[in-house]
Amino acid sequence: MDFDKAVASIKAQSFEENKMTVAKQVLKGNYLNCAQIKTIMKLFSFETTKLDFAKLAYDKCVEKNNYYLINDAFGFSSSVDDLNEYIEGK
Repeated sequence: MDFDKAVASIKAQSFEENKMTVAKQVLKGNYLNCAQIKTIMKLFSFETTKLDFAKLAYDKCVEKNNYYLINDAFGFSSSVDDLNEYIEGK
């Protein structure tokens, strides 16, 4: 996968919903590291979308032990709490 092209495709979308659709397509056939997941999260405008993507990406992360690294991509500590609850429930 060419990560830069994937990021450019997501960035090219005008609407949050469309960005998420492309991001899901990227996840479908690829595994990502924490830095790549955080990069994609930062392309979203809304906190809820960032959180949704972080949850979806968890299973496709090659370094789950470092998943805490994406916490600073959130604007609210409640999102970090929500993600941690999600991960602990897996």
